[in-house]
Amino acid sequence: MRCLIPAVFAAILQMSAQQGIMPIGQIRPDMAGVARTVFRGQDPEEFPLRILGVLQNSGPGQNMILARLLTARLEQTGVMQGMSGSPVFIEGKLVGAIAFAFPFAKEPIAGIRPIEEMLQVERSSTSVRAERVHFGSTELVAHKGQSEANQPSPVLTPISFAGMTERTAQHFAGQWRSLGFVLQQGASGSQPNAATTPLRSGDMISVQLIRGDMNSGADGTVTHIAGNQVYAFGHRFLGGGAVEFPFAKAEVITSMPNLNMPFKISQSLKPAGTIVFDGDAAVKGVLGRVPRLVPLVIRYRDATGVKEYKMEMVRHALLSPLLLQMALFSTLDSHFRSAGSGTVDLKGEIRFPGQSRPLEIEGRYSGDNNLPIAASLGAAIPFAFFQQHVEESLLPESMTFDLVANTKHEQWVIESATASRRTVKPGDTVTIRTQLSSPNGVEKVVEHPFTVPSWLPAGETLTLTVADSFITNLLDFRSFYQPGGPVFRSTAELIRTLATLHPANAMYVRVFRSSPAFQSGGRELSNLPPSIATTLQKTPGTYLAVYQSRLFDRETRLIDGVVSGSRTFTLEIEK
Repeated sequence: MRCLIPAVFAAILQMSAQQGIMPIGQIRPDMAGVARTVFRGQDPEEFPLRILGVLQNSGPGQNMILARLLTARLEQTGVMQGMSGSPVFIEGKLVGAIAFAFPFAKEPIAGIRPIEEMLQVERSSTSVRAERVHFGSTELVAHKGQSEANQPSPVLTPISFAGMTERTAQHFAGQWRSLGFVLQQGASGSQPNAATTPLRSGDMISVQLIRGDMNSGADGTVTHIAGNQVYAFGHRFLGGGAVEFPFAKAEVITSMPNLNMPFKISQSLKPAGTIVFDGDAAVKGVLGRVPRLVPLVIRYRDATGVKEYKMEMVRHALLSPLLLQMALFSTLDSHFRSAGSGTVDLKGEIRFPGQSRPLEIEGRYSGDNNLPIAASLGAAIPFAFFQQHVEESLLPESMTFDLVANTKHEQWVIESATASRRTVKPGDTVTIRTQLSSPNGVEKVVEHPFTVPSWLPAGETLTLTVADSFITNLLDFRSFYQPGGPVFRSTAELIRTLATLHPANAMYVRVFRSSPAFQSGGRELSNLPPSIATTLQKTPGTYLAVYQSRLFDRETRLIDGVVSGSRTFTLEIEK
């Protein structure tokens, strides 16, 4: 092993000499250099810069070269989004890539990623992960605060969406920014059949996340090409290591020297290859490689007919749920009155390799506004939850979703819940009476008979609840909020568990007593003997103690609407 290490470094030095690379140890302040990037069209342009110095250990095992960019194009704007990866040369030798900038800086100062770190990108990789989602989550990605103005940060990557509504871009912009992207609606296009030249250092590329009837691409610049291997960006895309992201050569229509957020308006051209590794210092691609993508079909139906959207999407544990939510949101937002009342039925099927049963997602959503938000999130949350609890290599192979919309406000509100008697004896039967009302003034009463178990001791107080699916899901899946999340013995068990999520067009009547009970993966064990309860309490992380045992549980589905609200009251057992 000791003999091998010098050999490895010797190989790196030899490769550097052959490829005309200047090591960071040879870089000195006031050196003159040039950078190469595309400002318009397909051909990169060179512009001068001056080295200011080298920041040693700017990150774990990382260094940063600081330079002032000497071009009037960037004098008022600084580093533009989309310039990440722009190669820098000194004396004709490759030094690294423009990758960092200072927010709100008054001068065009850039941070350069040394090329040695980029070429060894596969040695380090950390991923950006979303916080654990649960069934009460309102977003898939939590918002983060912006970097301080005096701290260099990776140049934000512009990600453009075409074929989606303007409101989609507005709603999801914050989540994408938390991931290091700036979302721009309609600022890109696609010409896959346009004539292109071979990919070169300094060319712009678009990493395609979704393509078809809806399109998105994240833009950056190629730093270096060695054979069929491409190194770009100079910082991570998302991180996490091995990926399969298609990329295409991109053409810049124009540069937008915006004082707040300068960027390039571009369009993707002919597919060029696949990004295969997403590391801390760069992304690495292979020219000519065809990626595996997941086909996504969305069918929307209303009184006017059926519209079908067909797309291909990247297979990624974090991005796939977010892209699915955006596609569903845009579909509903473009066809359905997002500010009006109505009802949406959603049914989806996501298939995974090696699993005989697909992940099935169903839901009904009704209300006065924001139905695209509710329905798209209702589909994305179970999908994201699934991806967070399986191996990262288990990714979807197909997705199909059907949306059926109408303008009826089919909603029932739980107004009250009572029992025919407030005090009972063991063995007695009472009637649980639930009153519901609709927005148009119609009222409905649903009754459930409940027989008090004869073995219950006198003097106990029972708790009765009538609740909608949202509250019931939160209660039934409390074990999902444990530190580390629930424990699933297999992927098939996880799919079966998610299939037990309660639909929104139902209400749930339950009776509880104060007695130890336990939850695990959505399953509940109630009314246990003390010896078994003591044993389960000694298995932390597997069973969650809830201290209320369920005596009665009835689901009532309403075919003509969704249910909202909850009511709780008590029932006394006479002494």
